[in-house]
Amino acid sequence: MGNNTGMWTLAQRETSRFLRVWQQTIIPPVITSTLFILIFGYSLGSRIKMVGDVGYLEFIIPGLLMMGVIMSAYMNTSSSLFISKFQKNIQEMLVSPLSYWQIIAALTMAAVFRGVLVGVSILGVSYIFADITVSNFFILSYFMIMVSTIFAFAGIATALWATSFDKMNVFATFIITPLTYLGGVFFSIQMLPPMWQNVARFNPILYMVDGFRYGFIGTSDVSLGFSIGLVAVLVIGFGALCVHLFKIGYRLRD
Repeated sequence: MGNNTGMWTLAQRETSRFLRVWQQTIIPPVITSTLFILIFGYSLGSRIKMVGDVGYLEFIIPGLLMMGVIMSAYMNTSSSLFISKFQKNIQEMLVSPLSYWQIIAALTMAAVFRGVLVGVSILGVSYIFADITVSNFFILSYFMIMVSTIFAFAGIATALWATSFDKMNVFATFIITPLTYLGGVFFSIQMLPPMWQNVARFNPILYMVDGFRYGFIGTSDVSLGFSIGLVAVLVIGFGALCVHLFKIGYRLRD
């Protein structure tokens, strides 16, 4: 069974860490999403009245929510683990009576909580600007939690790989951010020419955003079943990668 008390204690420590600096961890993504709502929702919304059967503002809000969830979960694990490596206090976790999967689970639970907290905060602010309804709460919760988990795992893998603060920004700057902006946050892929629709389907974040949006508006641009399955596969794949990296001690003592 392992040391479950230690796992929960580590998760609580990680949660307390980001809650102590909520002005830096919770407020900025909420402000960023609010600015996107004001800039894109009202400027483009005046020209793009409807996307399918919903207004443009109601269309982009789920995408902005997912963008905040993704970045918050990723930043929580990547920054926490990398700083632990940098300050050498990761040794405390490695010599503690915790298995590799329990360390990963504790870091991930805190990151998921931060992602969900940011998502709920953005949703609360969004009600000021639009009349938002939830079509399927189960689907919405599934994608919010599972996508948070994927990027929490991605943050752990990045923190293990990175050997400097500059390298820490590579994954977020050159992979996550471009894929997120091109993942249907601000547009429906049905608006794209056929060739670019096919290109967009290779972007995994498209399926995360689209599935999450389905939880709000009840319609999707791509197969909901495929989106659900892809997210589950990515959770398993990234989780297995993190356990493997910990097990072989990949750059844990650099």
